[in-house]
Amino acid sequence: MIRVEFVRTGYSVSWAGGRLVDLCDDDVRAGIPFACRHANCGTCRVEVEVGAPLCEPPDDDELQLTEGVFGDGPTVRLGCQLRASGDGVLRLRVLL
Repeated sequence: MIRVEFVRTGYSVSWAGGRLVDLCDDDVRAGIPFACRHANCGTCRVEVEVGAPLCEPPDDDELQLTEGVFGDGPTVRLGCQLRASGDGVLRLRVLL
């Protein structure tokens, strides 16, 4: 299980893994805003403060937005695209 900690709201939850957007849809206390859900807008940008190895690598669309448009480094991910699995802590800080 993954212990997901949302820095903005102070909320934490145990999660079996999968798509972060699905977890956030189930519980608004996560505090991540979503708009397009297709790696087009960057509204859901989060910094992975802890637990990057639990996250699947970003695809080209995500990198084009985070690195190409916003100039973010490798710790910034799109919440709508992030998938995670394994055991450990995943701490996320919303950038918007």
